[in-house]
Amino acid sequence: MTAISELLIGAFAAAAVLGASAQSTRFCPQGGLRETLLENKPMRLAAYGVAVGVALMAVALLQLVLGQTLMPSRPAYTGPVLQWGRYVLGGLLFGFGMVLARGCPLRTLVRVGQGSLQAVVVLVVMGFAAYAMSRTSLYGVWFAPWIDGWSLDLRRYGIAHQDLATVLSFAGNGAHVALGLALGALVLALCWRALPLRKHWELWLGAALIGLVVVTGYALTAGSIGQRALADAEFMSQPPDGLGVQSYTFAGPLSDAAYFLLHPSNQSTTFGVMAVAGVLLGALLAALLRRDFRLQGLAGWREGARQVFGAMLTGGGAVLGLGCTVGHGLSGISVLSVGSMMGLASIFSGAWLAIRIEAGPSARRSVLGAALTPVSRL
Repeated sequence: MTAISELLIGAFAAAAVLGASAQSTRFCPQGGLRETLLENKPMRLAAYGVAVGVALMAVALLQLVLGQTLMPSRPAYTGPVLQWGRYVLGGLLFGFGMVLARGCPLRTLVRVGQGSLQAVVVLVVMGFAAYAMSRTSLYGVWFAPWIDGWSLDLRRYGIAHQDLATVLSFAGNGAHVALGLALGALVLALCWRALPLRKHWELWLGAALIGLVVVTGYALTAGSIGQRALADAEFMSQPPDGLGVQSYTFAGPLSDAAYFLLHPSNQSTTFGVMAVAGVLLGALLAALLRRDFRLQGLAGWREGARQVFGAMLTGGGAVLGLGCTVGHGLSGISVLSVGSMMGLASIFSGAWLAIRIEAGPSARRSVLGAALTPVSRL
């Protein structure tokens, strides 16, 4: 078996764990935010925080073991150019869209695995919206001429990378490790208050597994298997797409999956395609084992149209914003990307706005009040 095959099989297996964990814990940042704002139930949102905290600490330990930081990566989470315009606008569109679509790409994949036909429609629309944004002239013609100017080259200020440690002038791999461990521990401590471990150990376990899947992706691609795969690719006349240091995200992979379905003979299977397939299988197996699988029909035309429109915003926003709730929220933040922090904040801002609009006038005051709740209470 070649190193490339080992890499892809490992990516598929870890993604299956991700899908199974997300299904069994009802892992959904959008749903967690909605429950926090409308029902004052922050448990699912705290579970998302647990995944973030575990990913931060695990990736920090991986960098300690490897003796190096995880840069450069795909996408360039810690690159020197802070594309803040894309992070903000794409994040707002993604966040607003995922509320209308009733879930982010990960949650939609899980819903497909549980038997939802409406989720199939939403997933297809997300995929082709991402495909249109990344593999057609849509971005180049309609967005690039103006939004590419909304970027900041940090090298002008003597900053080589946009990771938080470098921005704060903390030099060396040891500083990256220490900062990642400290931030991860802080996030977990905050989540503990809303999600006591003794009462909610299953949520903690599932969320922790999701965080560990993120570090598994980095370990596969930055470790010995990933290095051997890159070496093998140098001797191939047509090297496979998508090699390099990376972990899980569902922005580019949705586009990759759509392209793969449209042109199966023109490209090799990528890490992203295996991620999508693995999550689907993992969610399906978990749903079957937990007896959660049931065929669900299409939504009514009004709700269906709303979800399709939301899927367009979500798929396009994911590519425009260079990440999603998994890409920015877990893979990007775990390497201390300032851009991913900005992107995730924009995603939640867009989602908050959509929830506030959907809540109607009678509920908007409570939504606003919940949004202003001190972080320590969450």
